[in-house]
Amino acid sequence: MRFVDWRKVSQEEREAAQRLQREREAEILKRPFYGMADYHIQRAQEEGAFDNLTGTGKPFSDDILKSSGIHDLAKSILKSIGGEPVEISVRKEIERKRQQLEKRLLYFTHRLAYMQSLKPARYKSRIKSYIREVHAFEPEYQARLQEINSRILSLNIMAPTAMHMQPLSIAEYIQAYREKYYVLDDLIQ
Repeated sequence: MRFVDWRKVSQEEREAAQRLQREREAEILKRPFYGMADYHIQRAQEEGAFDNLTGTGKPFSDDILKSSGIHDLAKSILKSIGGEPVEISVRKEIERKRQQLEKRLLYFTHRLAYMQSLKPARYKSRIKSYIREVHAFEPEYQARLQEINSRILSLNIMAPTAMHMQPLSIAEYIQAYREKYYVLDDLIQ
């Protein structure tokens, strides 16, 4: 399909092009088709959209022909275009969320080590700031753990048993968080 700047074309040429377009559309409409998809496919075929596709004229690979059903066919198509099954993407999402949470906890760990090296009397405001930040993050930490658990349960529903993951014990994680990061609470009262 070539681009035409209709501002530079004479009125007669424009009318002729429009007439030709209407004739093509009328000809397409005369053909039998079963829905909008067929209409658009036929139109694209006439415009040559399918002329230069990769693999044109080559036989199907054995993997596609030996598939045991539509599910296998869908997976092979996804694989060929670089996609992945939903179960794998959910598992990657869970791992990504866990890593983000671990990064944040590592930040608190480094910060705690620094705060413990300070003299409480001299750096009271910095220590209070750390304590406020740790306390403020706890509800967010719990919400993120619940979100990860929700994704784990979704994964366990849709994935085969070999891919199942154990849900996180949120109470244990929160208890460990408090034991590790609330150590400075007693220093500043």
